[in-house]
Amino acid sequence: MISAAGGCDYCVAAHSHLAKLAGLKPEVLRQIREGQPTVDAERDALVAFVRKLAQSSGTVSDEDFAAIKSAGYSDAQLVEISLIFATTVFTNVFNRINDTEIDFPAVA
Repeated sequence: MISAAGGCDYCVAAHSHLAKLAGLKPEVLRQIREGQPTVDAERDALVAFVRKLAQSSGTVSDEDFAAIKSAGYSDAQLVEISLIFATTVFTNVFNRINDTEIDFPAVA
């Protein structure tokens, strides 16, 4: 989702390929990229929270924070989510600057 919003085709391809290997179906991956609901409420809460992070440069409201916490995410998991978010943004920028060749199956 972050890579799709950031326009990093390399990361979208890489993350989609790895997600498929982990068992996620292409339809679910498309729903995640587009911010559409899936059948997993915990995953949907995570996607919504990360989308808010991306849209707000990391500033979220008390309501957004309460929503991710009520979905079952711990403070430690929120630290991990923040770290993954920041790392992904860095990787997206790096790959876009360097026009990294996509060596994973491209995502339509």
